[in-house]
Amino acid sequence: MSTPSTPATPPSPTSDSPESATDPATEPSGARGTPAPQEQGERSEPATAADPSLAATAAPAAPPSRYSLGTFPNMFRSMFVIGLLVLALVAIVPRITQVQRPAVDAAGKASQVAAQTTWPIELPRGLGDGWVPTVATYAPGTEKVATFTTVWTTPSGADIALKQAVGATQGWVDRSVADGEAAGAVTVSGRTYERFVASDKGQLAYVVKGLGAKGLTLVASGTAPEDELKAFVAKLSPVTPASDVTPSTSVSSGATG
Repeated sequence: MSTPSTPATPPSPTSDSPESATDPATEPSGARGTPAPQEQGERSEPATAADPSLAATAAPAAPPSRYSLGTFPNMFRSMFVIGLLVLALVAIVPRITQVQRPAVDAAGKASQVAAQTTWPIELPRGLGDGWVPTVATYAPGTEKVATFTTVWTTPSGADIALKQAVGATQGWVDRSVADGEAAGAVTVSGRTYERFVASDKGQLAYVVKGLGAKGLTLVASGTAPEDELKAFVAKLSPVTPASDVTPSTSVSSGATG
């Protein structure tokens, strides 16, 4: 008696068999390129976005600049740099060391004053190059003493003032020599001058005092070196009064009017 044969078990589909290939028509729509709905649901934001503490740990903030702290050393460095820039600008910018004053007609003014006052006004002649008269005035001075004043720029760039007055007071003399101390005498071109030194002001003065109420007192003073002061007074000589000026009685007697 024969045993019934067992039906053959159909072979299981393999990857190589045609039946294992998925039919494109029946393939789920999410299987091609687009993740399955459940995969989209499982995707989450990065951990750093979900947890701010993790972001701070992953990317620490940059430390503040040393120069933003405002410490004294940083401020000192900044000021030092600014100072260097200012010094550089000062070094390259041209500066005027002396104001050049225009020359005046001292000889013409002296001639007019000599005619008006009948004083024996003196002025230097033949000083040469570098000597420039910058002031020539006739007006009341210290203690209202009428004074003829001229100022000269010397070749060294200093100034010498020549003041002349009749009836000069002691206060006028003291002010004219800048309250200097008497320092002997000096003789220049046969004339003897009293010498006064104002050390605190850097001034030197030569003085010739007039005799009597109508005597002309002459003071030459300034910051110029003494050799220039000597050269200046060595050239002094009387000026010729102007012929077209009428003498004034009030000033010729020494009054200020």
